[in-house]
Parts: sequence; C-alpha cells; structure tokens
Amino acid sequence: MRTCFLVLLALSISSFCKNQHPAAVEPTSNATPLQKAGSVAESDNGIVYLSTDNGATWKNASAGLPQQTSIGLGGIAVSESLLGVATEEHGVYLFNFKDSAWVHVPTAPEIIAGGIGPLALFKQTIYVGTQDNGIFCSTDHGKTWFSQNNGLHNLTIRRFVELEHKLYVCTNDGLYSLHKNAKRWQPEFSDIAVQVNGATIFNGSIYIGTNKGVFKKQKDHQWVNILPNRSVHNISSDDSDIFAMTYDEWLLSSNDGIEWQHIQDGLPKNLYTFNVLNHQNMLFAGQWDGVYCKPPFGSTWMLSNKGIPEKFAATNLKSFKGVLVVTTSERKLNQN
Repeated sequence: MRTCFLVLLALSISSFCKNQHPAAVEPTSNATPLQKAGSVAESDNGIVYLSTDNGATWKNASAGLPQQTSIGLGGIAVSESLLGVATEEHGVYLFNFKDSAWVHVPTAPEIIAGGIGPLALFKQTIYVGTQDNGIFCSTDHGKTWFSQNNGLHNLTIRRFVELEHKLYVCTNDGLYSLHKNAKRWQPEFSDIAVQVNGATIFNGSIYIGTNKGVFKKQKDHQWVNILPNRSVHNISSDDSDIFAMTYDEWLLSSNDGIEWQHIQDGLPKNLYTFNVLNHQNMLFAGQWDGVYCKPPFGSTWMLSNKGIPEKFAATNLKSFKGVLVVTTSERKLNQN
C-alpha cells in the first residue's frame, strides 16, 4: 500500500509540474489561532496543520475547507497580513484567525478549469498560477479577476517566489520577474529546455532549481550551472546555506554553490524532501512522511509530527508571524 501511495502522489506531482468578501483575516497581537483549530474536524482528517510552538505540536486547521480538497505544490502563500491556500477544486481561501477557519475567495471558473497550482499574495493582490492558462490576479478579494500573462512565453506556472520585495514566477521555460507598473513579466532566465521549479537568493545572488541543475546569476548578469546533471525540484536558503532538493537526495552548500554536501542522513531513505525552512533557529524539512526538524548545526533529524497523522506528505511548508503552516496534497490521501 505504501508503494502505491508513493507512485500515485509522484504521478500527481509530475502531472501538475505540468459568495462573500473575506472578513478580517489579520491576527491581532493577542490572537490564539489554534484555540478552535482541530475541534471542528477529526485530527486525522486534515489537509492543513498549524504549530505555534516551533513544531513541537501541531493542530488541525482545516475548518472551512470542503471535504473534497486538493492543494498543489506551491499552493500556499503568506503576506504581511494574510495566509492563503489555493485549492484545485474550489479556488482560493484565506485564513480567518479570529474564527480559526478558512474563508472562500470567489474564484473565476476559468482559473479552476485551467488547473490551479501555486498562489502568491503580493502587494494587496492575489496571484494564482495554472497548469494551462497562465496567471490570474485579483485586487479586490476575488470580486474580479484578470489574466496577467503579458511577457510570459510559457503558460505552465510552477511556483511563485518573492525575493527582496519583488515577485518572481517559475515556468516551464524560465524565470520571470513582475514589473507591476507595466503589468508585464520580464524574462530573467529563459530556455525552452529548462523547467524552473524554484528560486532563492543567497549572498545577493539569485539561484534557480531546474530540471537541468542549479543555475546562479553572476554579477555580469550571466547564468552559470553550478550543479549540472541533477534534476532539482525545489531550492531554498537561509543566512548560511543553500538547500537544493533533488529526487534522490538533499544537498547543501555553504560557499555559494562551489561545493555541495549530502545532508540526507537521518531522513527516510528513498523519500525526497519537498521543502526546507529555517524557523526560529530550527531547520524544518517537509518530507513524504511528515515534518522533520533539527538545529541548523545539529547532526540528527527528528520527526516533528505530534498532532499530524502518520504518513503525512508535507508538500508545502511556510511560516506566518511565528506560526508554522504545513499542508498535504489532499484529505485522507494517506489513509489505508
């Protein structure tokens, strides 16, 4: 059964990597977002879980999301005041911390028909990427939506990334940055043979994870492949390291990608890491069977799954105002 699950989810990921106004959703300084979370739905039937104690415990925070719900890779986003998810069946939801429940944002039918994937919340605008129809955005919480594809050469959207207060989008043919005033995407890296799966910034340089390796933007604005012959499905960084996630191991570089070391030790064999996050001086890894954590300079990974169902594929991992947020791809995906 375990093997079947892994195959099904891997196929699902590869195939994509192909009416009310929300109430106030900003948490107040004394808000306790988990007081009600977990009491509305069974703890083992959640798709979103939150932790307010740096991963020590987790609470189901799926209230308000329909029972039939799927969240793709990159389908979670945060801004200074908002936490949101993009569901494949019903569109966008924002989390209301006062009620500990998700509030639906009206989402245009053509967005859902296009195959919803990643989400971004950037400068009072909601951006949704699709598998077939590019990017849509709304500045009025879903009352109206419009296409935002000017400048894009490929309309399969894989991930949004905010770097140094600028929004980037990863597509099946490159990396683009948003020129918001011109309402246009500017190519930063473009190659019809290179699928860009993620981007990060480290020591002032942009790095992208692609199906052809890790590329770094040089000071002369040229791109160089610093990890060739490796397929990288995501990339991230913190103040000291770059994390490159391949399909068979997790690699780290502390010297601008000149050298890479294997850091898979302690994590399950043959299961790759979806995402890596440094939160309150702890490293967190979203893995096929849950969330793992360790101090940045520690040597042992520990399963950080108290409150999360067993075999929970932690496909998305984010931090929002001191709260850790993790999602899996769909409800009860891991039930036998």
